[in-house]
Amino acid sequence: MKDKVQLADYILMRHSDLASERAPWDTVWQELSEFCLPRKAEISAKRSMPDTSRHDVLFDTTAMQSAATLANGQLAYITPADSRWFVYEPPRGVTSDRAKQWYAKCSEIAQLMLATSNFYTEIHETYFDDSVFGTYALFVQAGRNHPLSFSKFDCGTYSIAEDDEGDVTTLFRELELTAEQAAEKCGEENLSEKMQKTLEQIRRSGKGGTVKHKFIHAIYKRSEADRDRGKEDGPNKAYASVYVEQSSKHVCRNSGFDEKPFFAGRHVKSMNGPYGVSPAWMALPEARQLNFLTKQLDALAEVKAFPRLLIPATHEGEIDLRSGGVTYFDPTQPNAVPQEWMTQGEYQIGLERENRKQQAIERAFHVDMFRMFASIDKQMTATEVAERSTEKLVQFSPSFTRKTTELLTPMLRCVFGILIRGNKFPPPPAEAIVRDEMGQPVLPEPEISYVSKVALALRAMHNLSLARTMERNAVIAQVRPEVLDNFKWDVICRETARNDGLPSDWLADESDVENSRAARAEAQAQAQQEQSMLNMAEAAGKAGSVKQDSALGSLMNQATGV
Repeated sequence: MKDKVQLADYILMRHSDLASERAPWDTVWQELSEFCLPRKAEISAKRSMPDTSRHDVLFDTTAMQSAATLANGQLAYITPADSRWFVYEPPRGVTSDRAKQWYAKCSEIAQLMLATSNFYTEIHETYFDDSVFGTYALFVQAGRNHPLSFSKFDCGTYSIAEDDEGDVTTLFRELELTAEQAAEKCGEENLSEKMQKTLEQIRRSGKGGTVKHKFIHAIYKRSEADRDRGKEDGPNKAYASVYVEQSSKHVCRNSGFDEKPFFAGRHVKSMNGPYGVSPAWMALPEARQLNFLTKQLDALAEVKAFPRLLIPATHEGEIDLRSGGVTYFDPTQPNAVPQEWMTQGEYQIGLERENRKQQAIERAFHVDMFRMFASIDKQMTATEVAERSTEKLVQFSPSFTRKTTELLTPMLRCVFGILIRGNKFPPPPAEAIVRDEMGQPVLPEPEISYVSKVALALRAMHNLSLARTMERNAVIAQVRPEVLDNFKWDVICRETARNDGLPSDWLADESDVENSRAARAEAQAQAQQEQSMLNMAEAAGKAGSVKQDSALGSLMNQATGV
């Protein structure tokens, strides 16, 4: 295990390597933000004072508006604050109804905890980073004032690295803290001597309280050599969380987490390194051209509205350009009349080109799909939504899938762990506990089902496929009914119900369905047996060979009421 000096050197050297790998991306992100998100254009061209000068060279805001539409749409239709969008479910193998009810209760509590935390403000900013930069990082931990505290790390302030399976397991971020903020985060006694003296001076004189100091926050998976499995304190947890003051190379805090506390994702994975490619990247050529074209069209419109004038050198007096103005000229010299000059530009052609480029940018940001969701003026099923937007949903599906695997699913499982350790959930029933490989009782991670509008619309596309298949095979089934044996009807029934958003607890357990069917079959078999015996009794009675004290005689007497 490293001592503090070794740990500080390791953190600073690793940060230097990761930052060098990220440096080329900073330049790209700077340009993307200037066209699509000027308020975050502080990556490689930082400014000490806020101003609006970056807007002075921005003549078209289609890319900005499209990026906002994608970010807002993802918030509203993937993780809406005003409705349920996920459900914790028991892991496979846990079929108890009590366990299902407990996980359902945990879902309600977690949804409430998210709503009363800063989750929705931070996830909204995360979606902006996803739309523009293609790379994002969201951090969650147990807060001091609330069970959950979220932080979205700004692009350009952190570097990431993947493990051998492509999962992002390392994040080093740069942050600036005042001395007082550093004391709150790390503890005053853990600061360097220089920082402690600075803090004392601030408290004594009040001067220097706003001065920021640079720190590195490193989060990474600890190796076995850096852990003592017999201890469960911060320095021996699975994921390290280390704060280092850069100027003094001093470790201010060495702690950790039981599971990965950050969720770094990519809109689309890049071939060059661990970072992602965004819709803004794909729309950048159009955004550049559109910005230039709009500038030229504005200039042409000004020329049309305020035309250039060609004035003869012999003209005397002023040219009155006001409405109703009068300008005098010598009638004996017709060529001396002032006239418009070089105002023949084709403004309509420019508008058509502008419109095509605006549409290309909006397609890159999936604007049409979210406009479709927003324009729905009545309650629609997920199947109806999918019918209207199949093509758009197919284009968006890869991005949504990556968000669930890299962001939402691990984040919700981490939230589950934080809340259960914080005793925010009721005690789990015995049916929810399983045994691990060592035979020890453990509570397994829950399965997560998504029930947002986008998730249901994507799942409902399977229902559309079923409807088309049934329509196509309906005619065949009239001639050859056995073709229907190709389908697993029980699976189809249950899955289509889930795809339409039916709550899981509304579906009977598969074991209960089998028991009901077995009981029904047994009752039917018994009824058939009794009917068969009755028929035999009637036949024998007609032959006069039924003894009154026999089984058939008794059954016959019961049937006739004797």
